[in-house]
Amino acid sequence: MALLAPFERPLALRLLGEGTSAVQAPRVPRVAEPIELGRDIPMPRGTDLEIARFLVYALLTDVDAVRSVVPELEASVDEGVTVWSPCVSTRSRTDLVAALLDGDDAITDVSVSILGASSHESTVYVEWLLEGRFNNAGFLNDDVLIEASGGLVEASGVIVAVFRDNRATDIRCYYDGLGLLEQVVRPPS
Repeated sequence: MALLAPFERPLALRLLGEGTSAVQAPRVPRVAEPIELGRDIPMPRGTDLEIARFLVYALLTDVDAVRSVVPELEASVDEGVTVWSPCVSTRSRTDLVAALLDGDDAITDVSVSILGASSHESTVYVEWLLEGRFNNAGFLNDDVLIEASGGLVEASGVIVAVFRDNRATDIRCYYDGLGLLEQVVRPPS
């Protein structure tokens, strides 16, 4: 899960201070019947909307699932694709694939649901919900080990993808990174 990561990477911007809140992240209401995918990633088809849906799953799932779709991912994005999320920023297809294959593995058993999607001209908006298990420990601020709890965590957000000639040239992933971190560091109930 490279685009979503509860723990900082060494080169990532440090957005959090020393303390964290104990507030539980809100659950996202399901406004439409979601398309459940689980661990199977749909292959991209011909339209920008279909390719964007594929990208959501490929960019948000775990490393093992990404490995199985690298050729399709590379065919779906431009060589100079710019990708941004609160924890990752890349400026080429090569950097994107490397970031995905070196993603944070703190959250496993990832399932992604698409709650809605729309497009306007060359821009596609996909609203998603991700659920997974906090199964692997990680470091907060490079010096505080957070032990894995096995607890369920979820995050929701939107991916905005801009296309040219059926290839994504710009991808932005918006989600509440602090809400995700709070679910990981909260004491077990």
